[in-house]
Parts: sequence; structure tokens; C-alpha cells
Amino acid sequence: MKDLVTAFTRFASHEAKNNSPLYEYWSQRIQTDEQLLNLIMHIPKSQPKPNLFFGAVQYLSAQIETPLKQLFENPNVVDLEESFQLLTDFCTQHSDELLKLFQTKSVQTNEVQRGSYLYPIFSEIAEEAKLPLTLMEIGTSAGLLLNLDGYRYEIEQEPSISFGNENSPLTVFAKNYGTPLTSVKNLNILHRIGIDLNIIDLQDSDEYLWLKSLIWPEQIRRKENLDQARAIHRHYPKLLLTGDFRKLIPSLFESHEFKNSQIIIFHTHVANQFSATLKSELLTLLQQLSHIQSIYHVYNNMEDKDLHVDFIDAGITKTIKIFQNTDGHGKFFCWN
Repeated sequence: MKDLVTAFTRFASHEAKNNSPLYEYWSQRIQTDEQLLNLIMHIPKSQPKPNLFFGAVQYLSAQIETPLKQLFENPNVVDLEESFQLLTDFCTQHSDELLKLFQTKSVQTNEVQRGSYLYPIFSEIAEEAKLPLTLMEIGTSAGLLLNLDGYRYEIEQEPSISFGNENSPLTVFAKNYGTPLTSVKNLNILHRIGIDLNIIDLQDSDEYLWLKSLIWPEQIRRKENLDQARAIHRHYPKLLLTGDFRKLIPSLFESHEFKNSQIIIFHTHVANQFSATLKSELLTLLQQLSHIQSIYHVYNNMEDKDLHVDFIDAGITKTIKIFQNTDGHGKFFCWN
């Protein structure tokens, strides 16, 4: 129970603060609510409990005509204390349905705004490699970040810069607090491959609702971005594989299909759900596979929160860049 309280304390102060007043307040109140804590204890250890709990509540309430559904639709005009009472009432009435969701759903946010920093990183890699790219994403969810060249990006810096698909119906906005980007070249992506234990099918209305329910209520732009990215998604062919990356990635390398491209294996805000053993196995696997073909590894949440860019070749890993102070939802980054 102590670990659960700590999780909600951290969620309130480090994640929801300045992003979701509703979830910040709920997280603070949940810490002392024994009934809710006992319910949330049933979420598997592998899942970030605040995210899964709030996503499950939002998902379930969207399908039932309740005051909580109306609250999620208008989160900026609610009385916070009254909202918490609505939450506890809802959880009491629908505890069985929530318990089932805890066991059948997982946190799989697909945040397209992260493309604001991934795109220029990939562009630099392509320039260095002088090759088109093969993207492999671990924890791909619906695969929306595999389409990052299908979006337009407006980066607030001095001077401001835009890049990406100038004709895209989706424009991603972000701030760069670091060294100004001066030139970001278009990407040439030959292969797009996503791996996940549970691929989200955007054409399935129920699965799409789950993905949308993981977005915090006040973040209207994120939900709008998801709607637009969903429409773009079908225009970018990709291979989405369900299963364990430890088995799937080696089989991909064995085909030698990607020898005329630069492979980038990336994952953002996924490794926080990995055990220490799984993290170690991933790094060892990439070192082994780099004897077949060189790999760029772009990731965070392995040993710290920073965003890392490593180059792995012939079993040797070289750190290329480390980005500190990068927003989890891609609202800002510090280029270096």
C-alpha cells in the first residue's frame, strides 16, 4: 500500500501538476482513500497504476450516461471536491467492470507530439549514415510515431522553424529551449515496423476509445492530434507485429531485408514498464545484432529519464547524444 501511495504522490507532483488539475487533485485525494486504494491494488505490477486507473475510469464512463462522463467532457468547469465524490461513487458502482479492465487493458499512449524531437534526431542520423531509414519501434501501440514524416512541425525557438510534411492536416507544436535547430531535412523511410504485446487497431472503435481515454481530460489538443493522426495513419504502410521483441527483432535481422538502410530501434516512455532483467536483455540483444548490421538506439527510461541516442556497431555501444529536460508528451525539448 505504501508503494501505491508513493506512486500517486509522484504522479500528482511530477506528471499531473500543470498538466491536469483534475488528475492532480484526484491523485492527492486517492492517497488517503482506503476504498480506492484497495481497488487500485488489483492493477498488475507491470503497469503504471495512476495512468491505467484514470484511463480505465475515463474509458468506462464514456460508455455510460453518468455525471462522470459529462465531467470528462467539460473538465475545466468542475468543482474539484464534487468531482472526487463523483469518482468514488462511480468506482463503487462499477468496481467489477474496472477490475476486469485492470486485467485486460494496458497503458499504451501513442503521443504524436514526441515526433517534434524524434524527427530531427532521425534526420541527423540519416545525414550521418547517408542511407534511407528503417524504423523499428518497441511498444508501438497503434504505430502512429512510425508515421512521423506525415506530420508538420512548428517549433517555437529563436528563430522559429518548421519541418516535416508541409501539406499535412496535422501540425505538431513544440518549444525548443536548447540550441536552435537550423535545418531539418526530410526523411526517407523505407521500412516502418512496430512491435507490441498488444497492437492497437485504430479502425476498431473500441480500441480507439481506449487509446483516447489514456489522454488526460484537459488536454484537448492531444485528443485532436490523435483524431487527425488516425486519418493519416492508413496512408503509411507499415508492419505491425504482436509479440515479444526478444523473438521478433532477431528474426527481422535474419532476413537481411534492411541491409541497404540504416536501422533505428526506438522506444519512448516504454522501458519504465520493463524489469531490470528485460532492460539488460534488450541491450545485450542489440549488441549481438549489431554484428549483423549497425543500429541506432533512441530511448528513455532505461537508466534515467533522459533521451539517449546510441550507435551500436560490432558489439560496441557509443553514446551520440543525451537530451535532458524533454517533456513526456513532447510539448518541449532541449536540443543540443
